[in-house]
Amino acid sequence: MKIKRKLFAIAAMVLCVGSFTGCAKQDAEDVLDAEMSSSIAMGSENILEELASYDAAYISSMIEQYQDSDNKTMADSLDAWLTTMEEVGGFVQVNGSSAELKDNQYVATIDATFEKRPMSVTFIYDKKGVITSMEFAPEYSLGENMSRAAVHTIIGMGTVFLVLIFISLIIGCFKYINAWEKKLNAKNAPAAPAPAPAPAAAPAAAAVEEEEELVDDLELVAVITAAIAASMNTSTDGLVVRSIKRKSGAKWKRA
Repeated sequence: MKIKRKLFAIAAMVLCVGSFTGCAKQDAEDVLDAEMSSSIAMGSENILEELASYDAAYISSMIEQYQDSDNKTMADSLDAWLTTMEEVGGFVQVNGSSAELKDNQYVATIDATFEKRPMSVTFIYDKKGVITSMEFAPEYSLGENMSRAAVHTIIGMGTVFLVLIFISLIIGCFKYINAWEKKLNAKNAPAAPAPAPAPAAAPAAAAVEEEEELVDDLELVAVITAAIAASMNTSTDGLVVRSIKRKSGAKWKRA
């Protein structure tokens, strides 16, 4: 295991030495020349081949080393490779590579073929030629991308429907909560006072009043009949009062 660590360190140092060969020119022009670009690309290919030869146990030990040295970026990069190596399988060949200077860093991109699928690998170095991070992008077929998208869609829609069902169940429980609340309020509410009995003398009073009005009308008829009989010098037996009507503007009102 120590030998493999040394090999990885030597590969990184080779790239570091290769990048320093054009340091003076690089700082002056801020553009990679063909020789320096080729040096960085070839060094990156060697590091990829060396990295692909390590097993999962050794990669895990490297991750622990970088975590102990507080290099979280490299630890995360190797952790990503540990997950990716199971998807791509063993290393087959390098199809092509290139290097460029971007954001004051050396960026090397390698197009490689593995047993299960091709993959694009990116190594990022600082100006001293030390690797700062690694990125791995496996290439999936159209069918694989469609199946992954379908799985993500099903998971997303399933989650949405589960949430909607949960919300509908909560809303459905509101009627039971309302009924329970009304029952609880009725149980805790004070007893209402008994309603007062309705007065029973009202119909009798109305009957008495109607009877008094009827008596007043009979007295009025008798008086009028007597007055008419006196004016005609006759008896009241032959007179019959059929109706009495009040005449507006009568002179007797002013008497």
